Amino acid sequence: MKIKRKLKKKEERRVVVSKAKDYTKFSTDENERAKVFSMMGLSNLCKHYRNYFNIPGITDGNILRGDTKIPKLNEENTLWCTFGLEDIIQRSFRIVTRLVKEYDYEELQNPNQRKIQDFKNEFVVAEFSKMYQKELKILKTKFSKYLKTRYRDTETATKQILVIFAYYNVFKTFVQRKLKDFDKKNRMYIKTFITKTDKKFEEIKEVIIEGGEADFEQDAMTLLAFEEAGLEIAWIGCKRKEAMKIKNSQRLSNTG
Repeated sequence: MKIKRKLKKKEERRVVVSKAKDYTKFSTDENERAKVFSMMGLSNLCKHYRNYFNIPGITDGNILRGDTKIPKLNEENTLWCTFGLEDIIQRSFRIVTRLVKEYDYEELQNPNQRKIQDFKNEFVVAEFSKMYQKELKILKTKFSKYLKTRYRDTETATKQILVIFAYYNVFKTFVQRKLKDFDKKNRMYIKTFITKTDKKFEEIKEVIIEGGEADFEQDAMTLLAFEEAGLEIAWIGCKRKEAMKIKNSQRLSNTG
């Protein structure tokens, strides 16, 4: 048993050393870095579109074959459904196929293909994760005062869209370094995708900012006023009991 454990540890060390050497070579190859990190950014962007927006019928196989079809989004998919995101989501999925061809990643399902090894390298993955986390931190800092709200759906939707922004930013940074090498049709398709996505994302950011900081007391008193006026309401984001406490507290403050 001791011999087996020693052999296992020896093999593990060999693998780590081999990956470290591969990463050292990778880290100095700007061309390969642009390929791998743009692909990783796009892959994660597509995955989060699919998962966060609950888009049915989209598999990894669909994406690789380029035969995805995005249905019209509604509130069950995302609170951002009114922004008409279907086109840029569809384009992001279809760009995967275009990058596979541009980067000669024809055998993405073959884990032994040398070109795919970088995607499995823990050092490469760690660097990508660090870049993504940096982008996300910048976004969370910028929008921090809009993230905290008693409305769980709104808070979740805002946090989710920031994750999508972060992955998109990583993808955009690295794919732009490779555009000049692309086939003309692919280059124009991706440029159009970036233009359309930038515009949509700026619209969403403006709405988040225009919504202002969450004012729980004001929202609670508005709901209570509607109820007292005889309107049937749903207590979303706060409870009637909490609204009554706020009202009584305000009344005492005014009489004091």
